[in-house]
Amino acid sequence: MKCPYCGENCVDEYILELYIKSLKNFKMRKNTAFNGIPIVCEAGVCKNTGKRIWYCPHCKSLTEYVDSFNAIVQCPNCHEKIALPATNRTVC
Repeated sequence: MKCPYCGENCVDEYILELYIKSLKNFKMRKNTAFNGIPIVCEAGVCKNTGKRIWYCPHCKSLTEYVDSFNAIVQCPNCHEKIALPATNRTVC
């Protein structure tokens, strides 16, 4: 998959594959965090810009990083609700 920023191969394929497999377990669980809204996958970092790359579980595409302190945001591509990982919301 190509990077949404530079078009090169900046995506960590192993992490993305692991995330897609884990989505199956997420869908089977009834009591999930964020009322069933899936957590977005951080699929890599652009080698040219240094920006984070997300994989949206709704539109199944790579998307640009959205900087937010909110737990739930909208995908820039499909505008569906996605939950941010805690590491992207924590202020150190």
